Amino acid sequence: MSEPDFATIVGKASADGATVEVGVGGRLRSVQLSPQAMRYGAAYLADTVVSVAARATAKANQRAQHLYAQVLGRDAARVGEQLGLGYDPELASDDDFDRDWTRG
Repeated sequence: MSEPDFATIVGKASADGATVEVGVGGRLRSVQLSPQAMRYGAAYLADTVVSVAARATAKANQRAQHLYAQVLGRDAARVGEQLGLGYDPELASDDDFDRDWTRG
């Protein structure tokens, strides 16, 4: 089995015209704002971007722990937590877990 490439893992989430893509740990990769998002006002838009980024980070961290599990087995969750890659499963849940989560 080849080494997992954690640099290619991304988490992406959208809401109210804001789309955020992050790497493992929440490293911001991109923020896209639609014209619709700009109509909500600065405070709402800022809150939306922070919320969407949290969901994207949870997805990326979930995917990283999934790869850690392939390498480390049952210790993956503990190692992920120690590395600061914990996540709220509610934030990470959606239908696209198996789609579009790596680049390369």
